[in-house]
Amino acid sequence: MTGLQKDIREKRNIMRELYGGMMSLRELSREVGLNHKDAKAWAAERGIGVLTGKRVKYETDQVAKLIVLARGMAPL
Repeated sequence: MTGLQKDIREKRNIMRELYGGMMSLRELSREVGLNHKDAKAWAAERGIGVLTGKRVKYETDQVAKLIVLARGMAPL
């Protein structure tokens, strides 16, 4: 397992403990450090929103991976 894979797993485990498998827009905003509007656009650009009923939720595992990749400046 590479260092990147370990970092992703660690971030995923921390976020799953905090949010479970799905995140709200408020939680996503907090994690990516953007206001709600910009966080929603960030997620839409990456295609990670999931419609659950009337609300869009965000998969914790995908968000964790994107955050770690962005931190390392790896191509998304």
